[in-house]
Amino acid sequence: MVRKGSPVRVRTRALPEAAVLPVLAFLVLSHRNPGQVLRLIRALREGDHAAVAVRHDQRRSALRAQDVETAGGSLLTDTHEVGWGDDAYLRMILHALEATLRITRAEWVVTASGQDYPLRPAGELEAHLVASEHQALLYDSWALDLHSPPEPPRDEFYRRYRYRHYAMPRRPARLIGRALGALAYQRSMPAGTPDLLGIRPPQHPFGDGLRCHVSSDWLMVDRQAIESLIRFACDNTSVMRHYARTAMPTESFFATALAADPDISVGPAPRAIRFQPGAAHPDTWGEEDVAELLASGAYLGRKFDGPGVLDRLDEARHG
Repeated sequence: MVRKGSPVRVRTRALPEAAVLPVLAFLVLSHRNPGQVLRLIRALREGDHAAVAVRHDQRRSALRAQDVETAGGSLLTDTHEVGWGDDAYLRMILHALEATLRITRAEWVVTASGQDYPLRPAGELEAHLVASEHQALLYDSWALDLHSPPEPPRDEFYRRYRYRHYAMPRRPARLIGRALGALAYQRSMPAGTPDLLGIRPPQHPFGDGLRCHVSSDWLMVDRQAIESLIRFACDNTSVMRHYARTAMPTESFFATALAADPDISVGPAPRAIRFQPGAAHPDTWGEEDVAELLASGAYLGRKFDGPGVLDRLDEARHG
């Protein structure tokens, strides 16, 4: 059990004893556009190959448990008040992974945003995972050297994980950052979120025994890998205290914790995600991108907004 945070409650019908347990479960993490989330659940449930659990931020938009169940999923609830890129988001994902294992008893859990969509049937992804020699598949995973800042654009990740961050109004954060020079910097945050003042501490928990890694925080992990993540979070309090003050800890914690376990092998995740150089967020795929998506060999794409491209993907998947 992850020690810090709230227990996850779930509304779901219990599996009968004779039920065939799913190999694959999807954990959907969403906060907007409930109609598209419900469509995603139905698409992931096609063929009854996978279970679907949903953790939706009800503060941003309402998603009813009854509608989730009708679509074929289970709604997880908790008391985490998640902010953009903060420590609460990391703790929420760990709790949700643990809850998804408990309620579905699946062997693999794949996380997806509410703006993800399947490019191929879930049964094909299940076969890919079962045949994999790895226990975890991560998108764009790499080791980060914290001895000195790397060249752009990777210097952004050095600032995220070498510095500790404190919420502060923009003007004083900028002034203090300028005054402290290389020991501090000011990080602008999305509207409605306080800016962060990053201060470089004299020490950090990474070194030869624990290398810092970076990856996307959208995961494909088996039961062994999830148990390893939870164990790492419980056993490494100094590392978790450091991550609590980093910016976007989820884009380092999972890769770092899995790389630290000698019994876990990490491979590349078959996802279609496209970034423009220097962009903070991925492109939104459109109907004009369907051919590229289908040729990518990926099983999931991110991100989508609107029914037209989803209709095209449904047609291709059913064809």
